[in-house]
Amino acid sequence: MMNVFQPCRRGGRAASLLVLVGALGLAACEGGTTSTGVPCPTAKAPVGGLDYKLGVGDRVKVTVIGQPELGSEAEVDAGGKLVIALAGEVLAVNHTVSEIQAEITQKLKSNILVDPRVSVQVSGYRPVTVLGQVRQPGRYPYSFGLDVRGATALAGGLERRASPERSVIFRPGQSCDAKPDTPLFPGDTVEVLRRGG
Repeated sequence: MMNVFQPCRRGGRAASLLVLVGALGLAACEGGTTSTGVPCPTAKAPVGGLDYKLGVGDRVKVTVIGQPELGSEAEVDAGGKLVIALAGEVLAVNHTVSEIQAEITQKLKSNILVDPRVSVQVSGYRPVTVLGQVRQPGRYPYSFGLDVRGATALAGGLERRASPERSVIFRPGQSCDAKPDTPLFPGDTVEVLRRGG
């Protein structure tokens, strides 16, 4: 197979790419993600409750029953930790709310209180990122029940060349093909594909 030098337009700017003849040449000109061939699961995101696994950007509210002055709110930082008053650092990424609650209880028990009763609730979820053929790509707040259609609306709607039915969702260790009603998880990245891409 021979190589050809073929001009393409990518992102509105002219560019010249060395591409292979045929489908590879077309893909290079389109310059975007293509379908993965793996459909996304249709189950709703497991958000809320004690079994929810925390990630960077999630916010939690910590309440110590009978000790309102010890309550606090914290966000999981880039290092995957929460910093809680009097309890110190708590590793949070990939740990459930229940596990975090137990660890904070143990730290407060050993440091200051005899029998602390701790409640941990998620007060804000990590945002979703919307890319590709949308008018305002960026990061947007996650809310329970958000799907691809809702995320696209948050990003200003579809561009003229967008496919209304096709997008790709990226999650840690996974990417999959999504439809407008595919539910999103906190922290997802959605790329809306071009028509025919």
